[in-house]
Amino acid sequence: MFEDHYSKPIDDCFHVYSDGTRLEVLFETEEDSVFGMNLIPVVAFSCNLSVLCLEIMKTHFHCILRGDASWVQKFKGETKRRIVKYFIGTGRKKMVEGSVWIEADAIKTEEELRRKIIYVFRNCTEAGYPYLPENYPWGPGPIFCQKEITGKYKHLDSLSLRQQYKMFRTNQVLPQHWEYNHKGMLVPASYIDTEYINTRVFVSPRQFFAFLNVRKNDLTEMEAADAKKFLQRREEDIIRKEVDRTSRLKYGVPVKQLSQTERVNVATDIWKARRTFSVKQLARLTRLDVELLRIILHQPVTNLG
Repeated sequence: MFEDHYSKPIDDCFHVYSDGTRLEVLFETEEDSVFGMNLIPVVAFSCNLSVLCLEIMKTHFHCILRGDASWVQKFKGETKRRIVKYFIGTGRKKMVEGSVWIEADAIKTEEELRRKIIYVFRNCTEAGYPYLPENYPWGPGPIFCQKEITGKYKHLDSLSLRQQYKMFRTNQVLPQHWEYNHKGMLVPASYIDTEYINTRVFVSPRQFFAFLNVRKNDLTEMEAADAKKFLQRREEDIIRKEVDRTSRLKYGVPVKQLSQTERVNVATDIWKARRTFSVKQLARLTRLDVELLRIILHQPVTNLG
């Protein structure tokens, strides 16, 4: 991957993405894709975040957001909640039950930000889309280094607030200068922070094209890094279920209702069964102090009261 020999540090940009390996399809229909494309800017706006790039794929989504880290965490939770609500409302609850996992990675330098934006922008072509990524209907569109990118569609203020609430599935008043197309989809160029992208991130067409030609190996590395985080979460989810199962078998209640001694006994059973080799992870899942657990796992368990 590219080396950041020197790149200005940043602390307000994040790569947010969902796990596409847990389900066969997420955005199955055109209506689903419109929902996904509207969901990201609507929730981002409610969380005081700006959108720098986004892409909706059949099984997952990616977006680059700018703002405070605490609001990014709220974005994750609210986005998941609305996705589940949407699929329950369309009679497809089983499709997303327990399968919507969303991660957010802090972007640390301006150069990493450029790479991640291009990674999201090119995601469709890496998945087989046969045209330029700016033509992909569920991505940012032609926003990079363009002279005139808004004013081609109707503004939200052409709709009543009641119509807006229904179309964009929100009770919040959105910026009325945002535009929407004939599909009822918010036009990315009207809400993406194109000024920041074109004057601060890429600065010039030459720099944009230099990053657009990022090597295939670099894209593969970024994709693998995303997948690794979800794999780690999946492994922890399995261990969490094992902890809960052991707790219920031994004591008839979930681990959070156990005394400290009982939680130590559950942790010891999990450790002896080699369900995990991470003391830190086991301590987190059994709600024990990690240093205490390190000591206990190397000597007999005593009554801790």
